[in-house]
Amino acid sequence: MKNNMSPFDGMPLEEIVERLLPNPEDITILEAGCGSMSHFRHPANARLVGIDISEDQLEKNTLLQEKIHGDLEEYVLPANAYDLIICWDVLEHLPNPQKALSNFARAVAPGGLILLASPNVLSLRGLLTKISPHWLKVLYYRYVVGQRDAGRPGTYPFKSYHRLSISPRSIEKFAVRNRLRVAYMGYSSWEHPEDGSRLFRSIWRPLNTAVSFLSLRRIGTDNEQGFQIILQKP
Repeated sequence: MKNNMSPFDGMPLEEIVERLLPNPEDITILEAGCGSMSHFRHPANARLVGIDISEDQLEKNTLLQEKIHGDLEEYVLPANAYDLIICWDVLEHLPNPQKALSNFARAVAPGGLILLASPNVLSLRGLLTKISPHWLKVLYYRYVVGQRDAGRPGTYPFKSYHRLSISPRSIEKFAVRNRLRVAYMGYSSWEHPEDGSRLFRSIWRPLNTAVSFLSLRRIGTDNEQGFQIILQKP
């Protein structure tokens, strides 16, 4: 992963979070859009709360001490309640992600962190996903990737919107408006099942490089298809 915050060069994301938290040994974590599992290694003594719109996915999640069945855009989270809010590959699936971000900004405790991870909408991957109809994505994953249950309830691909309001630059502007500090920003490459296809990679990389060059770098390179950002409340 490429990282433009030099104090954390080469450091795992979990270690960055622990360094930034005022008291990493005794924290309450909210997994926003938690699904049935976590994508993040939590501190051992953390109290885990999860919110998801799917009751079935919540039921399968055995790590949580508290489960909230609710919509991230509409459910009113308690103010200043969570030391760490994690929202991993969820924002791109929300029709109004700014509402969820405002919910997080209110719910994170002073000194606490909001960790967001998402595909970069200003990348070739993000733009193709944004303009492709859902049915086409389902067919692609079923018959090209070979994921026969693609699109069925609880399986990828999920309906996605990829709003421009969740581009890295837009989130940085959101942070300024809401008096949050950007404590970390990092980028990552494509992380989907078709990565293993040599033919796919041989086509994808030069195409991505050409698109990035022709857009004067407004469109991210192959190493900027996804991003992780950590916001901190003063």
